[in-house]
Amino acid sequence: MNKISNIRLLAFICLSASCFVFSCGTKEEAPSAERLRPIRYAKVLETGSEKDQTFSGTVQSSKEARLSFKVNGTINQLKIKVGDKVRRGQTLASIDAIDYSVQYDQAVAQLKSAQTQVKSAESQRTNSQSNYQRVEKLYENNSVPLSEYEQAKTNYEAAQSQYDAALAQVTASQKQVESARNQVRYARLQAPFAGVITTVNVEENELVGSGSPIATLSAEVEPEVIVGVPEIFIAKVKKGAKVDINFSILSNETFEGIVAEVGFSAISGATYPVTVQITKPSELIRPGMAATVSFHFGSAREEKQFLVAPVKAVGEGTDGNFVFVLEADQQVHKAVKRKVVIGDLLPTGFEIKDGLSAGELVATAGLNSLLDGMRVKLMEE
Repeated sequence: MNKISNIRLLAFICLSASCFVFSCGTKEEAPSAERLRPIRYAKVLETGSEKDQTFSGTVQSSKEARLSFKVNGTINQLKIKVGDKVRRGQTLASIDAIDYSVQYDQAVAQLKSAQTQVKSAESQRTNSQSNYQRVEKLYENNSVPLSEYEQAKTNYEAAQSQYDAALAQVTASQKQVESARNQVRYARLQAPFAGVITTVNVEENELVGSGSPIATLSAEVEPEVIVGVPEIFIAKVKKGAKVDINFSILSNETFEGIVAEVGFSAISGATYPVTVQITKPSELIRPGMAATVSFHFGSAREEKQFLVAPVKAVGEGTDGNFVFVLEADQQVHKAVKRKVVIGDLLPTGFEIKDGLSAGELVATAGLNSLLDGMRVKLMEE
């Protein structure tokens, strides 16, 4: 082979090699694995017709009184402390009653003086009456002049007026004695009913005014639970309805209760007060304890079933409520936006009246960032 042929062969080999390298460099790379967004989900459930709602409440005594003196004074005896059990009529505290005792003694003295005046006036009235009756008969027989008759009559009428005034003074003095006696009695603070002292607001030797709270007394029997019920449910709460009551300190025990009062006016925002009586309370239940009360708004005799979706699964847009249904798409799932019609808010979620079927999967997180048709992978809720 000559030199020119060798050169041509070498050129051909180089050109072939270049083409091979160029071909390898421009070949498409294999697509990487699809990156799917993880999404939390839950299953749409079918449940029975019994619709229970549970609300928080606080225990309070069925009878509670803030005790105070009806008179002013300095406390010289304080016989109670928080937690003491007291009986009806028991003296709890007293104030210095010397001034009130003096006033009582003065009132008694005035009454005695008025009673003495009555006796004197009664004697004068009796004498003037006898004299008037005597003169009147003489005058009828023309034995005495008219002037003597008129004088006897005037004296009798004056004596009668003095007697009536003395009687009125006795009545007024009796009322003053009763008032002074009450002042002395009011210097002792007594329990209006049996119960437990829950607060004490004063100390001995402290000057207090009439009406100033001294202590709080709560009855031990028949504790009640005050529950705040939202406005959307208050119309369903009926007086006499039975409820279930649970306490955190008595986690394994459920108490039966009865709705005693249903508030007409809201106490805060759109919450209405409902008073529930505990049918058979435990001695461990005390005022101030937290409780949960379950109201039964459905009827166990109804056979209707309904669907429930978690609250986090239901979004709200300009055209109503919606969910993202997670439909199986080969090896992954696809988020499909679907309009739904919701009903009551239940403890487990919203009642679904239309738009879903039992067993369907719905997204429970990131609804605002999901797109209709987006492919996702599932994460356990």
